[in-house]
Amino acid sequence: MSVTAGALLFPRTAAADEPVAASEPRMMSETAEITSVVDAFDKDDPFDLNLTLGFEQSWKSSNIHRETSLNQAGLSSGGYVAATQNVATYSRATSKLDVGADIGIYRDLALILRLPIILSDTQNLGDLNGSSNVPQVLQDSTGHQLFGVPFKSPNRSGIDWFSVGIDWAIYNQQREPTKPTWVVGIEGRFAVGTPLHACNAAAAIQCPNPSNPTQNRDPGISRGMDSVGAHTIFSRRFGYVEPYSGLWFLADFPQTNSDFGATNSFQGSVLNHPPYLGTFSMGMEVIPWEHLEQFQRFVTDFRLSGIYHSAGREYSELFDALGSSQAPTLRSANPGDFAAQSGCNPSTTQCQSVADPNAQKVYFTGITDQAAYVSLGGKVSATYQAGEYIKFTAGAGLTYDQSHLITSADACNPNFTGSALAAGSCHSASGTSNTTTITGIPNPNFRSSIDLPGNRFSSDDGLTVDLWVSGIVMF
Repeated sequence: MSVTAGALLFPRTAAADEPVAASEPRMMSETAEITSVVDAFDKDDPFDLNLTLGFEQSWKSSNIHRETSLNQAGLSSGGYVAATQNVATYSRATSKLDVGADIGIYRDLALILRLPIILSDTQNLGDLNGSSNVPQVLQDSTGHQLFGVPFKSPNRSGIDWFSVGIDWAIYNQQREPTKPTWVVGIEGRFAVGTPLHACNAAAAIQCPNPSNPTQNRDPGISRGMDSVGAHTIFSRRFGYVEPYSGLWFLADFPQTNSDFGATNSFQGSVLNHPPYLGTFSMGMEVIPWEHLEQFQRFVTDFRLSGIYHSAGREYSELFDALGSSQAPTLRSANPGDFAAQSGCNPSTTQCQSVADPNAQKVYFTGITDQAAYVSLGGKVSATYQAGEYIKFTAGAGLTYDQSHLITSADACNPNFTGSALAAGSCHSASGTSNTTTITGIPNPNFRSSIDLPGNRFSSDDGLTVDLWVSGIVMF
C-alpha cells in the first residue's frame, strides 16, 4: 500500500490544541502564565512586546516582644529571662504601582524591565495588651527610654529600584509537545531612590543624623541595595491543568552612599551583608475555558511558597523606632577599631588594648542583625485574556513569617587572627594559668541595650496580606 493510500484510509486525527489552518489561534497550546516568555523572529510573528501596568496593596502585621528579667505572672522569680515581654504591635501598609515591559529578543528569549513605584508606605507601633503602660520594658541599662509606644513613622513614597533581566525558555512545550516548558532567568536590580533614614514622625527633628542629632535628613524610600537574582521554573500542561514548580534566589549588595554601606566594611562586623533570599514555589494553573477563534481564555493559578531568609543585617520592624532613639546607649559612637594605648611600646611593656582614636567611629543607624527565619505563603490569582492583545490579572496572597530575633548582633567576631592589641574586650582570662585568651575582635555593630541576651527584640506571628490587579497590552 502506498503512503498516499494509507493516509487516505487512515487519516491522522487532529489534536484539540492543534491549529487546522495557518490563521487559527493556538490558545490550547499556550504555556502557563508563570512560564510565558515573549519572543521574536517566530514564523509570522517577528516581534513581541508586552506592556504591564498593575497596582498592589499589602498589609503586614506582627507582634514585637523582648527578652526580659522583669517579674511576670507565671514565673517563679524575676531572675528568669523570658522572651515573651509584650512591646508593641507592628503594622505596615504599602501601596505600589508596578510598571513593566517584556521585549522579545529572539525565539523564547526576552528582555524583562520592571519599575515598582511606591505610592505610600506607612508603619506604626501600637499597644500590645497594655505594653504602653509598662515603660520600663523599653528602658536601657542607664534607665533611658529606647523609644515610646505608640510610635509612628513618616509616610514614604518614591522609587526604590528598577530591574533589568533576561528570561529564556530552554524548552517550550508549545514548540516541542514531548518536553515540559523550562524557563531560566537572571535579573539585576539597581537602587535609584534616596536611601532609608530612621525617622520618628512625632519628633521635632524627625530624621536625626546619627553623627549629628540636630541635623534633619530626608526619610528616604530605598533600601540602597543593588541586587542579583536568578530563577528556574518548570511547567507541563495536561489538558485543562498545568502544574509547575520553581526556585528563586536573590542577593543584595549595599551601596556605599547608604547608612548600610557606610558600616559594613569593618573587620569586626560578624554580619556585613543583608539576608539572602531563597524561594521554592509549586502550584497549578487551571484553564477551565478557552475560545480559540477569539484568542480568549480564563486561567486560575494556585500557588504555595516557602522562603528562606538567611541571617543578615536588615531594616527591621524596629528600624525607625531604634534608629531615631536618643537613648545614650544607642546614640554614642562605637570605636571602629582597637589598638595599643598611647605611648605604649609592646616590646618593653604590657600594653592595654584601647579604642583607636584614629579609626572611624561607628554610629547606630537603626539597621540591626537579624536571625534567619522561614516564611510560608499561598497565592491565588485569575487571568482573563479578553482578546489577542490584552489580558487582565487579579490575585491575593497570604504569607506567614516564622518568629525570629530582629536584634541579635554578637559582641565579638571570633573570625579574627590579628594582634591581641586589636582585641579590645574580646578576651578571656584563666585564673589558674594567669593567661589571656583572645576570643575575637569587638563587633562595632553590637549594642548591649538591644543585642545582649536578655535585651533582644523579636518579631512574632508576622502576617502579610497582598492584593493586586494588573493589565497587560500585548503587541
